[in-house]
Amino acid sequence: KFTDVPSNHWASSSITEMADKGIMSGIGNNKFAPSQQLSNAEFITMLVRQFYSDKMGAEGSTWYAPFMAGANVGSNEGLATSTINRYDMAQLMYNVLKAEGVSTSPLPDTSKVADWASVPATYQDAVSVCYNMGMLSGVDSKGTFNGTGVMDRAQAAVVMNRLLEVCSGGTPSTPEKPAGSLTLTNDNILYLLGD
Repeated sequence: KFTDVPSNHWASSSITEMADKGIMSGIGNNKFAPSQQLSNAEFITMLVRQFYSDKMGAEGSTWYAPFMAGANVGSNEGLATSTINRYDMAQLMYNVLKAEGVSTSPLPDTSKVADWASVPATYQDAVSVCYNMGMLSGVDSKGTFNGTGVMDRAQAAVVMNRLLEVCSGGTPSTPEKPAGSLTLTNDNILYLLGD
């Protein structure tokens, strides 16, 4: 149990599952830091722990060096310590899907992604597949992907959980709701009548 992740935290179950599987760990003192931005090294570490632990490199001068070597991305400190954006996260997950032989399906209609026109061609396959398969979603009601946006540790736990579900032949479960949010049903929708 992390002292900064209460049971009603919107990503609590994914954080707990990733910690239980040894894919993610805390930052010390029983803290997880759910809203701390995620670095490239942290996400690559998650992927290597789950999929490529047999390829880890030898000890290095930094905690992430063996994981970066396992992912065959070198030990570029600038890359490792910089925050990971949503484009790169999608690309890494797409690469894992291909390497694991998972059958992928791109979006049949890219108009669902409000900012599709700004997605660079080099990321379009990855974004389309990750969006369509439910591993990543839009950041607003219009479906904006926001590929240059960064992820925090709680979001990464949820995304990694979804990737594991897809790799095991399932489909990602319904996204977790933030605490205090309301599921709309016929009982609690306000209908406006007239003009």
